[in-house]
Amino acid sequence: MKIVFCKSGFAGPISGADAMAVTYAVELKAAGHITEVLLVHPPAGDDHLVARLRAADVPLVTLASPLFSASFGAARRLAIRAMRACSPASNLIRSNSRKVVFDLLQRYHDACCAYLKRTRPDVLHVLTPDQGAVMLIRAAHATGVPIVYQEVGIPYHPPGFEEVYERFVTVLPLCAGVAVLSPLLAQEVIRVLPQVATPYVLPLMSQDTLNGYSRNGDGAESICFGFAGRLEYLKGPLELIEAFALAHKVLPGLELKLAGSGSQRQEIFAALRRLDLERQCQLAGVYQDCNERSKFMSSIDVFVLPSRTEGTPNAIIEAMVHGKPIIATEVGGIPDVVSADVGILVPPNDVRALADAIKRLAADRDLRKRMGQAARRKYEQIFTPRAVMPLLTGLYERVVNDQQNRNGGGGSHPQPVAGNGGHPWANS
Repeated sequence: MKIVFCKSGFAGPISGADAMAVTYAVELKAAGHITEVLLVHPPAGDDHLVARLRAADVPLVTLASPLFSASFGAARRLAIRAMRACSPASNLIRSNSRKVVFDLLQRYHDACCAYLKRTRPDVLHVLTPDQGAVMLIRAAHATGVPIVYQEVGIPYHPPGFEEVYERFVTVLPLCAGVAVLSPLLAQEVIRVLPQVATPYVLPLMSQDTLNGYSRNGDGAESICFGFAGRLEYLKGPLELIEAFALAHKVLPGLELKLAGSGSQRQEIFAALRRLDLERQCQLAGVYQDCNERSKFMSSIDVFVLPSRTEGTPNAIIEAMVHGKPIIATEVGGIPDVVSADVGILVPPNDVRALADAIKRLAADRDLRKRMGQAARRKYEQIFTPRAVMPLLTGLYERVVNDQQNRNGGGGSHPQPVAGNGGHPWANS
């Protein structure tokens, strides 16, 4: 089977959707399928995901020229600066900028159609509902290629994204299948998207990168809590620092590591100075590849993600690979992943509850160990390539059979996805 994974472009090393598309493509290629990645915009030359694709011999195809993409990026940065400089008009600037972006990306419809006619994939797998996804889906529909759309977050989220989503939902009826990352997210899609009758639960797939030493706090003088994600309001890094400060007053032998980058970086530095936590907290920057990610996760004892909104965060699964207990907020699909045996859930934006969870795990080595072991087991049951691959290939087989039936080209009648009975979420 030939599958093409599509996005407007790679958003950088902290994009879960980018990592998801590349992991799917690499693992399917290793299993004997033909895979390609199609982007509208060329990625940066030093992008670590490009290196992963090259190492796995997965072709990467782009539609736009580097010059256009560079101009596009410069215009986007200019619009962001204008919104920050003129807050009262920021919504108008954002809306007009998005319309311009949408119109520009539609110009690549014919080029995308020509690519699909030339390569004739069995399935086009589109991730994230951005402006380019509308064009990609329309082009696939026009050329008769069945489309799987995968929702990697929550429809109409984050706040401020509603306008983009209103435009995107017009092409959802063109998709042969819509996939989500967990059972709770399937319920949310059914609730807010009448265009989708039955979403498929297709979990994240995460490679096992655990190798060598992994710290667990046994006998350590300090307990290290770790955060990895965008340093942005919706991820809650400032709330984490406030909660850590409360816990540190009671348990001074605590450390905090934050991996990532974003608009709140300077506010985080200021908060650490104000709270006199500069020596206890380390900003580790953005890890660039699987080895750096594994090194970071191995260096912490507990992973913390206090997001205000989420789908199923890659970083939580990455921490589970390394057998780390989790503290996270009870939002989106996180409760499907972080059960009571794996970690502690707290309400979003509740600094006191977050501090209490930090203190509880810092003070109980046995609890950390039990939760870490349970996290690793849950990863093995739900998120390994071995666990996810039957769901993934079963979905592709179903949409291809459906397309053949509609075209009168034979094929069996649609059947339940084959080979997935052992997955805990198979019948969700």
